[in-house]
Amino acid sequence: MKKYLLMLIALVLVAVMAAPSFAVELKYGGMFRARLQSSDNVVDGTDDGDGFDNDDDDNQNYIDQRLRMYFTFVSSENLQVVTKWEADTRWGNETGGRHGGGDVGADAVNLEMKNVYVDFAIPTTPVRATVGIQGISAFTGGWIAEDDFSAAVAAAKFDPIKVTLGYIGAQNTDVTDTNENVDDVYLKLDYASGPFKAGLTGFYQYGHGTDVSVDRFTFIGNGTNTGSGGGPYDQDRFDDNHLFDLGLSLEYKDSLWSAYVNFVKNLGTVDDDGSGSDDMDYEGWMVDAGGNLYCGPFTFSLFGFVASGDDKVEDNSVVDFRDLDNQDGFFRYPAGASHYWSEIVGLGTLDLAVGGGGSDDRADDNVGWAGADSPSNLWTVSAGFAWQALEGTKLTLNYYYMATVEDAVTEGVIVRDGTGSRDGQVVVFDTGNEIGHELDMYIDQKIVDKLSLRLVGAYLFTGDAYSVHEDEDDAYELGAQLLWSF
Repeated sequence: MKKYLLMLIALVLVAVMAAPSFAVELKYGGMFRARLQSSDNVVDGTDDGDGFDNDDDDNQNYIDQRLRMYFTFVSSENLQVVTKWEADTRWGNETGGRHGGGDVGADAVNLEMKNVYVDFAIPTTPVRATVGIQGISAFTGGWIAEDDFSAAVAAAKFDPIKVTLGYIGAQNTDVTDTNENVDDVYLKLDYASGPFKAGLTGFYQYGHGTDVSVDRFTFIGNGTNTGSGGGPYDQDRFDDNHLFDLGLSLEYKDSLWSAYVNFVKNLGTVDDDGSGSDDMDYEGWMVDAGGNLYCGPFTFSLFGFVASGDDKVEDNSVVDFRDLDNQDGFFRYPAGASHYWSEIVGLGTLDLAVGGGGSDDRADDNVGWAGADSPSNLWTVSAGFAWQALEGTKLTLNYYYMATVEDAVTEGVIVRDGTGSRDGQVVVFDTGNEIGHELDMYIDQKIVDKLSLRLVGAYLFTGDAYSVHEDEDDAYELGAQLLWSF
């Protein structure tokens, strides 16, 4: 009897494992990368420490790795569920946390849900919908919003035009109070015909009573301070926060050359109901343009952008960045902006040590401008070339000159008295415009199959506006990335 019971159990297990194959097809893929990096002066721009929260020099040396696993459950061409999972680890780090699991023993609970959404076609219509946690690019180049969001999106193709309408639930931390919500709606039109592409995006972010897109760009580094209030703004001081972005993109590409132009205009208002100061209008704008020339194994590039600022700071003055007055002109972003450009200031391949604000390690020593993946009050012009030396070997060299549109603080003191009453004020001694000259060099080498190695070297000759310190020191990054997409 026991023998037959074991045989029955085995048959049931085989049937259970085989049954899904009749109904659902499983597709899988992913990515693994490991990075080694060393940097100096990227965060604070000085060899003497930042003088505020950390008196140590910001030299950083570490190795990290990332694994992404993609599993798609396909019922038919009309229905599928997409899942993406991620695990980040910094070598030698303690167990636990997002970058844990790299110390001795190496165990950690750090698997993250990146995407989980259903993708389905609506019968008898050209509409395809995606509902769930998903990656969204609302505008080319990440100038408006490009990230993973909780969202519902519907897209329809009417060749040569594609229409996309989406809702993003950006924040709902308190389900009993809509005043703390952040809700986004966007409409995107894409046109593609031969070598020509065009896009038009309208993106509306309703921040309700939050400081989204205000607190993030107060231009005291990342917009926070060490005072007891935890930030320069009180959450209850706003009545309504409405940001509307209108974006236009044009692109042409053929076998000999390519060119593009991107333009975004901020519109809308945020009402100040807590400090007695004036309300703020969103009046910022940006223009991003460039082109490439293809000559056999060589590619020559010329590009740059301007992200508007405001005439906020003056020599020998005191600036209170908690006050919305005269901040209208800064180019601002909805939550989820992600524009990557140069290596040091613009969140390049080695994107954990960042100049001018950014993702993980943020500069709090730049006042009056923002870099990283959300540049504002900043302009840059860049020239570069790439050489496909061998089938599996490519060399790239890019030069950037960067400066602020309006004056930034080149020498001053950020007030952090811990009371919240004066936190966020800046005593200005001197102002200027130059951020610096940056040189980025990459060597990409194919190793085997789809496994590649990228060597990175970047050097920034810092200008006087890079930080508020009296003497700026040059910054550099060196590193390597091993990448396999499968």
